Amino acid sequence: MTRSEQKQVPGIYRRRVGDAVVTTINDGFLDIPLAILRGAPTERMEACMAEAFQPLAPRLTVNAFMIELGGRRILIDSGGGSTTIYSMGLLPENLKALGLTPDDFDTVLLTHIHPDHSNGLVGDNGEPLFPRAEVTVHQDDVTFWSDPALRDGRSAAAMPYLDSAAVFLKAYEGRIRTSEGGEVAPGITLLPLPGHTPGHSGYRLCSAGETLIIWGDTVHVPEIQVPFPAVTNEYDIKESLAAESRNRIFDMVARERLLVAGMHLHIPGFAHLVRGDGGYRLLPEAWAVKL
Repeated sequence: MTRSEQKQVPGIYRRRVGDAVVTTINDGFLDIPLAILRGAPTERMEACMAEAFQPLAPRLTVNAFMIELGGRRILIDSGGGSTTIYSMGLLPENLKALGLTPDDFDTVLLTHIHPDHSNGLVGDNGEPLFPRAEVTVHQDDVTFWSDPALRDGRSAAAMPYLDSAAVFLKAYEGRIRTSEGGEVAPGITLLPLPGHTPGHSGYRLCSAGETLIIWGDTVHVPEIQVPFPAVTNEYDIKESLAAESRNRIFDMVARERLLVAGMHLHIPGFAHLVRGDGGYRLLPEAWAVKL
């Protein structure tokens, strides 16, 4: 089999939400050890993975999302870019498959400043790859990752990401717009979901009577964290708050029967969440042939 025959088709998927078109743009994947998850017995988490026919070491899909509405293109997160320790960095070629380049975006919304969400904005030499874009992110994330005192090791969960955060903040200095909630673009509202990082956020898109919640890193491993929302991971800056935010957004989307999308939900990345068996079940949306 040739190298080209081993390659998948472009990781893109379009879905209409009201008058908006939302496109999942896959950036690749990252593998994590099950041992970084905590909050449930290891054997129960292993059983969850086995029951879902998944490897015991979870493989996380890494997605970004594009919203086209009112003549604008808005990117939410950017994937991991040239991060070499993981198999990410597919955003540029998948944008190309859509007939787009970074020049086509004037707005990027970040769920938080972790490398698998923001490194795709920055080149190998620290240069901004989206030359026209203003980047919106929660104020608490900018404040946290800008604090030089973090280098003293006070937050073990932050230590692996200090350098990449610094590179991003420098590359987009003067072009970062902060928010603490509310409308950040027409029809798009920032939803604070702190804990994974201090400013971790989701985004709510409302258009023509339809709603989509893009919940960022609310869920890393859906096979485990949907049935066990208390499960956190060692890179949550404040694990108890991350679990609290997850329960809050789970309750909202299940009660209101809202469509959700997630950066680590498997392709095509859209689903509904329902209550069942004393907890929750994720119902991934079937692939739609037509918009």
